[in-house]
Amino acid sequence: MLEFQYIFMTQVFLFGLMLVGVITAKTGMVDGRSRSSLSNLVINVLLPCNILVSFVGTDRSQIPAQGIMLLISVGALVFCFTLSKYVLYRRSSSEQKKVLIYATLISNAVLLGNPVVESIYGLKTLPLMAVYMLPLRMAALTWGLIIFAGGKGNMKSVIFHPCMVATYLGILVMITGFTPPALATRLLFSLGNCTTPLSMIVVGNILVGVDYRKLFSKLTVYFTFIRLVVIPLAIMGILFLLRLDPMVSSIAVILNGMPAGVTTSIFADKYGADKELAAKIVFASTLLSVITIPALALLLQIVF
Repeated sequence: MLEFQYIFMTQVFLFGLMLVGVITAKTGMVDGRSRSSLSNLVINVLLPCNILVSFVGTDRSQIPAQGIMLLISVGALVFCFTLSKYVLYRRSSSEQKKVLIYATLISNAVLLGNPVVESIYGLKTLPLMAVYMLPLRMAALTWGLIIFAGGKGNMKSVIFHPCMVATYLGILVMITGFTPPALATRLLFSLGNCTTPLSMIVVGNILVGVDYRKLFSKLTVYFTFIRLVVIPLAIMGILFLLRLDPMVSSIAVILNGMPAGVTTSIFADKYGADKELAAKIVFASTLLSVITIPALALLLQIVF
């Protein structure tokens, strides 16, 4: 049985965090300079901790299914990147394209994926999600930083970015089965758990500068339709034809139906892209996913 109330409350929680961001910016508690500092804190400290702890205690007993999930994740990324770069946003400006391509490529599966999929399919799916997130995290820091920071000249900074270093260490932890000391694990988990609140607060800070009359512009609605409807249905059709394991396929489709990643706003703000568009598509796609994710879950029960 699908726990729609839990899914709904998870997304309401995110909007509550956004509201805190709006209030703190409106009242002057957070200005442009402090918002920039918060963005740097999220990207360089909290997010790396969040990435690293996701590998701690990874279950290696589902290796065959995890291998399939890994291939699906990579394939979905290639599909989304090709579609967004060469088909979907050709009429948009260069700064808009950076935001739109990244947000199409990187969904909010990292933030919303675990609670949503767990509420639908149970704790047994966590090892599969951990593997699925691996290419997604790496893409966010390789393709993502290249998209925003400007090309191949930044590859050195990408390779040695704190989030990438955390990914390398995480892979090592997963392969070796190493468990960090209890105190280190507790510290990493505590810092990693701060990622969601601070990220959503920064999005709320950015939303203060957005013209609310243009919040649901044609471009915002177009992107939201692509992110929440077109991509998951396309992935569903491909996986249905491949006749893969129903559980693996269902999880992959749900994760591909998530709204725009919160890091879209963080990176756009840090690297001078269209941060208002980024905040709008994060807000709009998260809002409408309250409807589309449960609908997608119901459809999956019929298809698979």
